[in-house]
Amino acid sequence: MLTRAAAALAGRIAAGFLIALMLLGFCAYRVVLDEQRTQAGHQMGMALDFGSPDTVTPCLWLFEIDGADVRRPAQAPAGFPLEPAVAGAQEGAEPSRTHVRIGETVYDVLTVRRGGVVRQAVLDTWYQQADLDHLVRALVLTGLLGVVMATIVGAVLGRRSIAPLGDALERQRRFVADASHELRTPLTRLHTRAQMLLRWRPELPDRLTVELTAMVQSAGELNDVVEDLLLSAGMRTDPDRSEQFDLATLAAEVIEAERPRLASRVLVLNTVGEVLTIRGARSSVRRMISTLVDNAVSHTEPAGRIEISLRRADRGIVELEVTDDGTGFDPVDRDRIFERFAQSGSPGPHHFGLGLALAREIATDHGGTIRAVGRPGAGATFTVRLPATS
Repeated sequence: MLTRAAAALAGRIAAGFLIALMLLGFCAYRVVLDEQRTQAGHQMGMALDFGSPDTVTPCLWLFEIDGADVRRPAQAPAGFPLEPAVAGAQEGAEPSRTHVRIGETVYDVLTVRRGGVVRQAVLDTWYQQADLDHLVRALVLTGLLGVVMATIVGAVLGRRSIAPLGDALERQRRFVADASHELRTPLTRLHTRAQMLLRWRPELPDRLTVELTAMVQSAGELNDVVEDLLLSAGMRTDPDRSEQFDLATLAAEVIEAERPRLASRVLVLNTVGEVLTIRGARSSVRRMISTLVDNAVSHTEPAGRIEISLRRADRGIVELEVTDDGTGFDPVDRDRIFERFAQSGSPGPHHFGLGLALAREIATDHGGTIRAVGRPGAGATFTVRLPATS
């Protein structure tokens, strides 16, 4: 996640530089273009005021039209003088300036009337256009090099900017792991001692028995929270621990580990098809399955039934489904149950812990998804979809 953040920062820096360069390039292009037009107008104006058709000026030709008499310079380009502009000037029109393309060349034409004589200046803009083309190529090349340099600089700055955050997150993860580990032992002792005191229930006053029962329940809940914090601290998949394994075998191991606490509940495993292999962190996936089974056991009556089903779905996907016939949940909470310490959207004091949130993060970390379906009093079904390796 931090790597993606650094890459996004580098991309934004490069994009910002590119936008700024495009604006500067457009402004430079407009300034140069306006300056060229101003210089061309000044040059043609000087020719009209003081020039002669017999004067040789590179890329500039002057025509004089006096009735039917036309004075033209030597080696004038074909198509000039421009008849429509001359006719307009002879009829008393204002001085006109236009651009005309003849062949591959664009000419800037300025036509005026002085007395009974119409004068027309024609300027070849090839060199001006060549200068603009050179400017555009230079801007494009500078932009490409600038974007590459901005991306490199952005990547370096992004890593340096994100590094303190990564260090802080690592310190936070280590602190949570250490604190949770240190708290787990005394909490377990407290829970055990409270349970031992409850064994003397016949000899204890009813009020004390009630308080001890509440203490046992609270200690157990607090122990679960500490366990979730410990799991959360080491949740992410380490690439070095990634391996290929059979999901059905792992699910069977989880079921065997859970049997002592099942009481009279029925827990079965149904596998459809051949070996169902995935790639990932075996311990993390085991923790995810254990969380789903623990959730099912916690919400199922002692005589209830829990079923784990494994099958290969389409497009190279393995599905793991945990179904129970327990208390279920309100459909409005189907997304909320995967949020950390979220409150239920239905009436009542329902709230959710970390277990299912961690299960979803583990599934996401392995490129998969998890969803839940349930109804109050009708059980729940949790479906995990993970990429198969073959």
